[in-house]
Amino acid sequence: MCRGLIKILFFLWTLSLASVVSAQRVMPIVKMYGDFGDAYTKGRIIVYDPDSLMPDTFDMYAKFRGASSKYYEKKNYAVKLVDSCDSKMDARLLGMRNDNSWILDAMTIDKARMRNRVAFDIWNAMDVKPYYYESEPKARTGISGKFVELYLNDEYRGIYCLNEKLDRKQLKLKKIKNDQIRGILYKGFDWDGTTFKDEPEEYFNDSSIYQGFESMYPDVKEDGFTDWEPLVEKVNFVLNSSNDDFVAEYATHFDVPVLINLHILINMIAAIDNRGKNQFFYIYDVTEDKKMSFAPWDMDASFGRSWDGSVFEDVEKGFWFSNNIVAHAEILDKAFLRDVSRRYFDLRKTVLASDSIKSRFEEYFRLFDETGAAQREYDKWNGEDGIVLGFAEEKEFINQFVDSRMAFLDDYYIE
Repeated sequence: MCRGLIKILFFLWTLSLASVVSAQRVMPIVKMYGDFGDAYTKGRIIVYDPDSLMPDTFDMYAKFRGASSKYYEKKNYAVKLVDSCDSKMDARLLGMRNDNSWILDAMTIDKARMRNRVAFDIWNAMDVKPYYYESEPKARTGISGKFVELYLNDEYRGIYCLNEKLDRKQLKLKKIKNDQIRGILYKGFDWDGTTFKDEPEEYFNDSSIYQGFESMYPDVKEDGFTDWEPLVEKVNFVLNSSNDDFVAEYATHFDVPVLINLHILINMIAAIDNRGKNQFFYIYDVTEDKKMSFAPWDMDASFGRSWDGSVFEDVEKGFWFSNNIVAHAEILDKAFLRDVSRRYFDLRKTVLASDSIKSRFEEYFRLFDETGAAQREYDKWNGEDGIVLGFAEEKEFINQFVDSRMAFLDDYYIE
């Protein structure tokens, strides 16, 4: 179908909605065409933005995203936009950043279909700035995302969140220059090593994987090499430095203000699957300063539920950020917990006020309800992949979690 005809049809569709838009909200619609699997496959994507008269149509490559999630019936997709010459093409989708690489997050195990998005909204509102922020004021340690309804080859696939990627570009890490690695970005994908509790093993810089970490930048497939030495240096420091040396030097190795904020976020949402796994570890420019900073990722297992959507029992009594860097700091440096406490109670006045947290969920639940997406999602996916849906019940579950969790943390962090 030619682009001109698509625009005409969308314009007619927009007109047909005009009489009801005032009474019913409309979510953006994404349509994908192609046969997708584990490898990137050519296809087409159309993004219908209710705030725009015409849709955006792109050639693209897409594949299933996620190690275990690809086995669910409702799948995640990684999407890369390309131009007519198959070269990567940046586009600003739904008002987000200008980029070629996007994620369609199915949120399959999340009974609310919004936990990860709300967690990132909170993180972004905490306004966490990395140590090199003065040099890179556009650096962002979180991502934006917009809820959409997805059609695959004209079959309805439900509520998705169209997300930006947390990558070198988002974090403004320095690019490779003259074959010299500068910025580094690692992602924790497993528990081996990522909590800084295991002695480092032998590493090879032509491998993209090391002890539970993946090198996201440099990308070994594209760049041919990476550098694991800065990571190994940090692990050795945590495991093998004396207590006095740790206290004196850990702030030169790690971005402590960001670590404090992440400590608070992970524990506030009870993200049981984000204690090393599902985190990013990054260095702005190893040729100048090897200080490491942090960012969260994939926070679906949170707000009272586990990685499979089940209730995580006694979550209000647990403390989940067991990263060994934090464990050492808590035990050895009294100032660390004092700074965590001060930051927590400062945030409790604004971003982490219970009503503020609940209102973020309420806004999205209302969006799903008023657009009719909640009912369509229920009709399509209730009971599939072992997940029983019930948005009204889940909202009440989350509200109860917020009340009990914040009461627990108020007692824990009390000065």
